[in-house]
Amino acid sequence: TLTLSSGINAEYGGRLWSEGIFMAPRPARKTKSVDALKNCDNDAHVVLSVAKLFWLERKNKKAREWFVKAVKLDPDHGDTWAAYYKFTLAHGTEQELQILVDKCVQADPKHGERWCKLRKAIENWRSDGNVELMLKTCAKQLPELR
Repeated sequence: TLTLSSGINAEYGGRLWSEGIFMAPRPARKTKSVDALKNCDNDAHVVLSVAKLFWLERKNKKAREWFVKAVKLDPDHGDTWAAYYKFTLAHGTEQELQILVDKCVQADPKHGERWCKLRKAIENWRSDGNVELMLKTCAKQLPELR
């Protein structure tokens, strides 16, 4: 069997490490995130998972810093923007929300598991790629963190 600690750094390594963080028992997540960062420090999926981990721990300032890192690493990943939007909706100001939306519209993301499903859904074809609408809808569809 292949485990996450066996040095997976291929195309999907960051995604696997990211999933591994939240599959670990709650007390082991911090250690798992450190391992993930050691192996895939420049992977947006891993950085996003670390941001979510800080959010769960109510360390909002650190969470915001890691969300910013995640969108800078991969501005084309809509799921990351949606998670950041959801976080800012809960812990930010209207001004911060508007700045985030403007940056997302400028980045015009095209990738992300949920983002792509939403963009390609028939009911969204008439939105002509309205990024702000996609961002808000995608954020609403994200599951609650546990």
